[in-house]
Amino acid sequence: MASKPGILTDWPWKPLGNFKYIVLAPWVIHSIYSYIVEDEKRKDLSTLLLFPLILWRFLHNQIWISLSRFRTAKGSNRILEKSIEFEQVDRETNWDDQILFNGSLIYVFCKIFPGATHMPIWRLDGVILTILLHAGPVEFLYYWLHRALHHHHLYSRYHSHHHSSIVTEPITCNSLLIFSFDFIFAYFLSFMSTVSLSCGHPNLFKI
Repeated sequence: MASKPGILTDWPWKPLGNFKYIVLAPWVIHSIYSYIVEDEKRKDLSTLLLFPLILWRFLHNQIWISLSRFRTAKGSNRILEKSIEFEQVDRETNWDDQILFNGSLIYVFCKIFPGATHMPIWRLDGVILTILLHAGPVEFLYYWLHRALHHHHLYSRYHSHHHSSIVTEPITCNSLLIFSFDFIFAYFLSFMSTVSLSCGHPNLFKI
């Protein structure tokens, strides 16, 4: 947590505690129900597979976290001599909130744009458009957003905890995993502009 937490620092499901994973339940139930009741031509296997992919992301992250802490405890390949402190472990326990948020966004996106799950695996024009949008306005916006977070007023409220971890771990290095809700929201808003602009590309969803 930042030294002076600002508004929207906490994730919306924080009051749920360990029951926070229930936020995905409506989407998972809906995807299963839709796959069962819809006719063969309209069945959407990709939406059904979203939940297993989200579970894999949880498992994948946990494997690297456990491996990193094992090697830290063993004392081999340390960058610093000091061991990881409980304060850092507690501060980084919210690494899975970003996965919940990301998963919910994907479900919402698939609901708003049903054709998104039927896009071809490869479209040269789509790849070029995404690269141009990402390397251009999106990276420009993200640069200034991150730079603004290092201003003393915003730094103490939203960004200081990211620089408080001394012993680097996979979740420490990947700042997205331990940032507060407000920054993740702003981050995804800037990156989603690539998706929304790409969706406006004519015939993008046509196979």
